[in-house]
Amino acid sequence: MKRILPFALALAAGPEALAGPDVFRTERTLPQAPVSEARHGGVPCLFNGVQAELALDEAIERMLCQDPQTRQAWAEAKAQAAQMGVAWSAYLPRLGASVGASDGRSRTDYLDFDGVETSTRQKSLDARLDLSWVLFDFGKRRAALRSARHLLVAANASHDAILQNAFVNAAQVYYDALAAQDALAAAQQVKDMAEENFQAADAKYRAGAAALSDRLQAQTAASQSELRLVRARGNLDNALGTLALRMGLAPDSALKLSSELTPMPDTGFVGAIDRLLAQARSHHPELIAAQARLDAAQEKVREARAEGRPTLALTGSLSHARNDLPLALNGDTRQRDSSLGLQLNIPLFEGFERNYRVRGARAQVEASRAALAGAEQQVSLLVWGSYQRLMVDTRSLKSTDALVEQSRQALEVTRGRYRSGVGSMIELLNALSAYADAQEQHIRALADWQNARLQLAAGLGRLGFWALQ
Repeated sequence: MKRILPFALALAAGPEALAGPDVFRTERTLPQAPVSEARHGGVPCLFNGVQAELALDEAIERMLCQDPQTRQAWAEAKAQAAQMGVAWSAYLPRLGASVGASDGRSRTDYLDFDGVETSTRQKSLDARLDLSWVLFDFGKRRAALRSARHLLVAANASHDAILQNAFVNAAQVYYDALAAQDALAAAQQVKDMAEENFQAADAKYRAGAAALSDRLQAQTAASQSELRLVRARGNLDNALGTLALRMGLAPDSALKLSSELTPMPDTGFVGAIDRLLAQARSHHPELIAAQARLDAAQEKVREARAEGRPTLALTGSLSHARNDLPLALNGDTRQRDSSLGLQLNIPLFEGFERNYRVRGARAQVEASRAALAGAEQQVSLLVWGSYQRLMVDTRSLKSTDALVEQSRQALEVTRGRYRSGVGSMIELLNALSAYADAQEQHIRALADWQNARLQLAAGLGRLGFWALQ
């Protein structure tokens, strides 16, 4: 009895006392952290302070590590891994212990005899171990384990999908900041040109070689360029603050971006649209998750059917009881019992519960199959839309690049004409405005092209740090 009691108290200590290692190694298929891939092959989410210049890959990794949705998806995958451990545990025996102790007293007064009474005291202490081990259940445990395994695959794939979406969003935040940075530089250049034009018009006016209207028009253009510069600086501050907050930093952190918006990184993954669609159907994590949920639902049907079939279990018990009684009640006793046997449980009638469980499981299969078809359609639409946007943005990028060069040359010619006294101020201001608009369109086209490229890579289920090279 003294050896059994500590064991029983340990079992009763609660789940915290029983928490232990991953015996079934259910988490071996999980990433070790919400962000499993690190730039340059290093340890993910391990940072020093922000360097003087913030690179694109570092910014994305910092944002991924701070993203609550990636951490939530990772935790949900860990929870599903624990459910697979629960399914594995059904193959092991169940051992339970119980301990009881009582101390009873009784007193009897004989009313016909004054002063006559009797009292007795009885103590009892008992301990029991019960064993139950299911040996055969017509595939119920196997179906439950397979269902849990498929759901773990779905949870891992969902985590991957959320991670890729977060990757795209993080890259877009950085590209928006780059676009704002380039827009500020362009606005500063236009302002400098407008100031030069105003100085030239003012000098001509003072010399009597130009009308007052030319000077006023140049001054108005300079003021407009100043306003454009103020707005561009505000847009950059807003973009950098958003970037800092997404990285878990203060919004007023001093950040300097090390990259520039440059066209034509690796586009080797872009091919014929039919090949891209086939690749997306094979590798996109959302489709992998939907297929795994369908497989899990089919296993649930098998599990529901097996629950209505007999089960064979090995049962056993071991008990020890001690009773301390007066001699009038046969005195102290000790009793030891043990048993070992087989138990067959046969469900005969459950009020049609099993029938409706199977019907519900089949309906869930149909719902999962429809969800898979919907996911396939959504992925196909995503790939097609991203492909078309990339093609359009590629052509737009080439057009705006040519537009910037043409407008720059036109501006230089017009400035030369005005200095030589041939051109007019209106012609010069129109050329400057066209050049400023061309720069803005080119910067926006660069950012849109980069985002469309990453969107297509995400639609194919292949997005990673390689896409930034």
